[in-house]
Amino acid sequence: METKDNKTIKILWAICLIPLFAGIIMISCSTSKIDYSTDEYWVAKDYHHVYEKYSGEIVDYISKNETCSIKGDTITVTTKNNTLYGWGVGITALFGMFTVGMIWGCIETSDWWYNFRDKFR
Repeated sequence: METKDNKTIKILWAICLIPLFAGIIMISCSTSKIDYSTDEYWVAKDYHHVYEKYSGEIVDYISKNETCSIKGDTITVTTKNNTLYGWGVGITALFGMFTVGMIWGCIETSDWWYNFRDKFR
């Protein structure tokens, strides 16, 4: 049977780790990519527009939060969602510090740590 202290510790760990993982997921999901084939599309020299090869129409305008790269026969337009990335970094940093504090608290209060410190005194 669990004691009240064990339940509290599990709740504290969940409070630290769940937002930490959510922040990491937010950071990893903050970019999206669209690939175009160089057989059907081409990019302007200034890398601000992707054109359809045969009609000449603009299919993608590359804005400030987007980057364009050409590798082999693929044009890749990468969009970065700065708001999602910023929130992800903030949440990860905050709850990462909480998690480090929880880990340090577990080490500091363990019998192993007291025995280890006593060896050097």
